[in-house]
Amino acid sequence: MPTAEPTVYWPGHPPLEVPVPSRPRLPRRVAGMLLAVATALALTTVAAPDRAGAAPVPDATGPSSPAVAASRPGRVDLFTRSDTGRLEYRYRPAGGSWTRPIDLGGALASQPAVVSWGPGRLDVFARGTDDRLWHRAYDGARWWDWAALGGSLRSGPAVASWSAGRLDVLVRGSDGALWHRAFDGTRWWGWASQGGTATSAPAVASWSAGRLDVAVRGPDEGLWHKAFDGGRWGEWAPLGGVLASQPAIAASGPGLLDVVVVGPDRAAHLRRYRPDTGWAGWSSLGGRFSSGPGAHADGGAVRVVGRAPDGVVHEATRPSPSGDWSGWTAADPYRPFRGLATWVDVFDYAALDPVTAVADMRARGVRTLYLSTARFTSGADFHDAVAAGRWLDEAHRAGLSVVGWYVPGYGDMARDLRRTTAIAEYASPGGQRFDAVGIDIERLDEVDRARFAERLVTHLAEVRARTDAMVVAIVPAPFTTDPGNNWAGFPWTAVGERSEVVLPMALWSYRTDLTPDQVHAWVLDQVQRARALTGRPVSVEGGVAGAGRTPLTADRIARFVDAARDGGAIGAGHYDYASTDPAFWPLLARVNG
Repeated sequence: MPTAEPTVYWPGHPPLEVPVPSRPRLPRRVAGMLLAVATALALTTVAAPDRAGAAPVPDATGPSSPAVAASRPGRVDLFTRSDTGRLEYRYRPAGGSWTRPIDLGGALASQPAVVSWGPGRLDVFARGTDDRLWHRAYDGARWWDWAALGGSLRSGPAVASWSAGRLDVLVRGSDGALWHRAFDGTRWWGWASQGGTATSAPAVASWSAGRLDVAVRGPDEGLWHKAFDGGRWGEWAPLGGVLASQPAIAASGPGLLDVVVVGPDRAAHLRRYRPDTGWAGWSSLGGRFSSGPGAHADGGAVRVVGRAPDGVVHEATRPSPSGDWSGWTAADPYRPFRGLATWVDVFDYAALDPVTAVADMRARGVRTLYLSTARFTSGADFHDAVAAGRWLDEAHRAGLSVVGWYVPGYGDMARDLRRTTAIAEYASPGGQRFDAVGIDIERLDEVDRARFAERLVTHLAEVRARTDAMVVAIVPAPFTTDPGNNWAGFPWTAVGERSEVVLPMALWSYRTDLTPDQVHAWVLDQVQRARALTGRPVSVEGGVAGAGRTPLTADRIARFVDAARDGGAIGAGHYDYASTDPAFWPLLARVNG
């Protein structure tokens, strides 16, 4: 973030005005919040403790808490604060998987808050290391620079929007009270105190124009709520519970509120409001979290996110106000590479039926299909776009991830770049997208080795400049890149810097007369070397039968799987689906263990 506040914040509008006073006058409503109700219903059915005369309640705000929005139908936009205090962003497009993390910079001292008031629009806010409020916006085409909005914050902000261009930001000020600032589509209004004594960051949602509902953790460790009805702010009201985090709030329709908190048991807990029945009691959403929650309503659906103790963000959804909650699933960009994989080449399209083959893959324990889309020798950017769409729709319907992979030759860089990015841009007739992009690095038909290495690095960089998709580099086995071998001088470091996963072609069957234990030792070495050379997670490929090679036998397949697991590979697969002996599938399925 810049160190000085800019002279103009919104293009074409006046400079920012009216910072929050560093020590604003304590509003009269503070007294009301300081009187904690001993009968407040706790998440654990224990009454909120009496804090009179006790030490100050510790801050329940977690800077690692995620924020979530939906800038387009079916899309999920996820924001977190990185370990280095920068804003990190990833999204999941409709019909696809999570992108790689995107660094949006800044110097954050809190978790972010985000809202979308129109298609493609995102407004992100955070407390900076200077304790001021900072904002960055995406207008559907590009990210604007960070801009300061003043104030003296003690925790992260919250934001809601009740119409296009309208932004309402709530923060906890240096006096512990709640402060509000609004953008009306033309200018930012000055800060105004809404009183209270918060011990967490606030949460805010809007169910209609002119309506705001705000929630905080109070000094009694319970949940407190107040609302703005378009004309005035109401009084603070206690809603009980014992909170171990800041709350999150979502409005799934007029008069419909969901408030989520993390309790002392580190599970997520929910309290709902309906206009006909009022506030319902607490219910548990389960899970176990090291951060507070984030929540977002997309139409009638509600999504809740939180960071688990292992650092991975998890999500749970409810599709409608009357629907049931899903279980917690990881928002894991590496999911397409985990577990058992299999391969379908363009040469297999004519012989395989996607419906039958995908059903068989699922029954065999396959989690990811690596689907060839084209080669440098293909006559078009897709060998068969219609067939690729059928494979993609069937695989996603069956719960399989699909990595589209292309074989470049680098005699025509424009061709190779276009055909690779076409994978990321493709949408099937059913609206499905490839879960990741693979670049299969194996052919020296068009250029020599030195030119190939140079253009490979450029290719990977250009792909990443044009798509946010996860990229897997399908690389030669490390032993083939040793001095004197066919791929000597391979740019391992540059490949690692420009991809998220590396997948060595550890085709042990190409070696001669390996015993099962030798298969294990050789594959284990390739996995460990690939990770050490690139610094990236490794999935590994084995297989390919043929005369004059090490035979594919059950004991050798078992040791290949052992090597993948012993080496810490996140996934493994046998090339290819069409040629895999059915007897090998139970052995290969142990990859999923």
